[in-house]
Amino acid sequence: FGSSPVHRRFCLLPGFARFRSPMEAPLRAFALAASLLASGSLGCTIVAVGKDASSSGSPMVCHTDDSGPDATDIRLIRVPAKKWPEGSVRKLYHWMDGYPRVVDGDLAPGYAPVKGQKVSFTVGEVPQVPETYAYWDMDYGVQNEVGLSIGESTCTAKTVGWPATPDKPYGYNKAGIEDLSKIALERCATARCAVQTMGDLAVEFGFYSADSGEPTAPDFADSAEALVVADPEEMWIFDVLTGANNASAIWAAQRVPAGNVAAVGNSFTIRHMDFEDSENFLYSPGVTDLAEAKGWWSPKEGAFDFFKAYGYTPIAAPGTDPSSAEGLMNVLAFYSGRRMWRIFSLLSPAEGAKLDPNKGNLPGTVDPYPGSVPAPKGSVTPKMVMNVLRDHYEGTPYDLTAGMAAGPFGSPNRGPVPPRGSKGLWERAISMHRSSWSYLLEAKPAGRSVTWLGYDSPHGTAYLPFFGAAAEGAPESFRSHEGFQSKFSPNVAWWAFNLINQYSDLNFRLINSDVRNHSAVIEEEGRRLVEECAAEADGETSKERAAQVLSKCSNKFAEKKVAQWWELAWSLFAKYSRYAVTSNETDKGEHLQVYPEWWINSPDVGYSLWQRNGPFHGVPDQEPLMLSTAFSTSSPLAASRLVLLACGSALAFLGFKVGSFSEKRRRQERDPFFYVAV
Repeated sequence: FGSSPVHRRFCLLPGFARFRSPMEAPLRAFALAASLLASGSLGCTIVAVGKDASSSGSPMVCHTDDSGPDATDIRLIRVPAKKWPEGSVRKLYHWMDGYPRVVDGDLAPGYAPVKGQKVSFTVGEVPQVPETYAYWDMDYGVQNEVGLSIGESTCTAKTVGWPATPDKPYGYNKAGIEDLSKIALERCATARCAVQTMGDLAVEFGFYSADSGEPTAPDFADSAEALVVADPEEMWIFDVLTGANNASAIWAAQRVPAGNVAAVGNSFTIRHMDFEDSENFLYSPGVTDLAEAKGWWSPKEGAFDFFKAYGYTPIAAPGTDPSSAEGLMNVLAFYSGRRMWRIFSLLSPAEGAKLDPNKGNLPGTVDPYPGSVPAPKGSVTPKMVMNVLRDHYEGTPYDLTAGMAAGPFGSPNRGPVPPRGSKGLWERAISMHRSSWSYLLEAKPAGRSVTWLGYDSPHGTAYLPFFGAAAEGAPESFRSHEGFQSKFSPNVAWWAFNLINQYSDLNFRLINSDVRNHSAVIEEEGRRLVEECAAEADGETSKERAAQVLSKCSNKFAEKKVAQWWELAWSLFAKYSRYAVTSNETDKGEHLQVYPEWWINSPDVGYSLWQRNGPFHGVPDQEPLMLSTAFSTSSPLAASRLVLLACGSALAFLGFKVGSFSEKRRRQERDPFFYVAV
């Protein structure tokens, strides 16, 4: 990070050196962990499938946009193709998280200022090329008209960098991952071109992460980026971080074998690099220099391991409790690693079975997870991948729909944050309550690529198709200025999906199952529609007319299905209101929802322990039975009642525990993944 005192101060995560007691250290570590997991960028997941593993013969790239404590601009914007006069420049913006992410009609009509909006601040500019492709745009570039497709995931790194904005005199960099991904789609038809273009720009203009914290508290857990970039033939992983002296950039790219599936969960996945193999590896000039200078890698170690050298691992400052760093280390290891294991297990079960789900994924992990694994030829369908995006580890020991925290109705959502200083963690699923959207991109040839967009959380969405070669933008409800995440509007498509996901938490298992049935129907209709639209476009005599057909076809479908989703929302309100299930107005048209036995009989709930004189609510496992307010022990009769009640409560609790243990034993016999923590 350079030789100045302020740069040297960044070598350890601030906070560890200030711990004052053995108890304070781990508590602060876990508090820091909680804040990291709630942050806006440390959340996105990439799932990618090579063309030979794909059932369609075309690569697939997926991205979940898992927003954190700040809002996200939910619009799907079409950036049109354009020819540029000689001497034109391409502006580099300081992109915002919430609406509007950027304001500048020069980039796209959908980004033109409205209602008094001011044009966005630019941090720099690069020479423009003569002609640029059209593409779909959100926080990051999505897919262009020739099929180039991109998914994003923020990563950890040992360096930090900031944008060169007026309020940041310590910011030297002008290219964030937002502009890099968009410029790649504007200029490139191939994934190889895209990674080289992004890498060159990052080195020349300096790379920064939008989530690098401040110089007094640098955020190494969010300071780098990974992309998976696919064209109809190839798929590449691109890892990038800020370079020496908080400036320039260091990057590496690796080609994913065509028969493999790849997973990225907020950590670099490029490991050993072969600098002589230009068919499979690309990288920045002097890619190992900073690692050697800082002692992060030596040629004596053998092949250069990119993640090991540049990935971030927290360490405790001298004189502090090592558990402070260990706590955060476990967070980062399993926040990333568990998702990688799960994706591989679902899309390539034979390869996933070879991996230890409890290994984690850190720079120094011994025998680490691979960045990708082979899958049987043609075995992975878009439907399978969509279901992966909806996953909460169901059926494994890490299942977020199980246990007391999931409530009686199996909600995987853990929305509120724990009180400051609380020690503990939730598992990090692929589908999140805080997802603003997700998409599956099919990088098909001949102008037939498809962007399947699902608004809000994947577990409660329906993926709708838009063609990469579309001649016009999405329907108005996908790009409207009328509503955003802080302003409800029935004219904004995102709100229909968010509304249903929020309502589903009343009884997640029941309502979400109903929602998924509707999703499956719509997605199957979408699959057939894509084939019909493509066939109709194939009959046109020009590329322009074919693009018009594709736009009209997909937009009409999207409008119709969004309208149906609003209707579904209102029907769910009626069907599941009052904690009943109401089908019609007859005397048999309604039945009550039922609590599961394991939950209702738990002492934590208290239903089975109720007595006329108490307890009147649940008795947590580790708290004494407090009955002093219900009884006066001044009389022998009251005392005997207290003893009898205590004995009864203890027997009920023991019965619950014995039943729980028996169920665990049965599950252990059925489930090879099941284990009991002690």
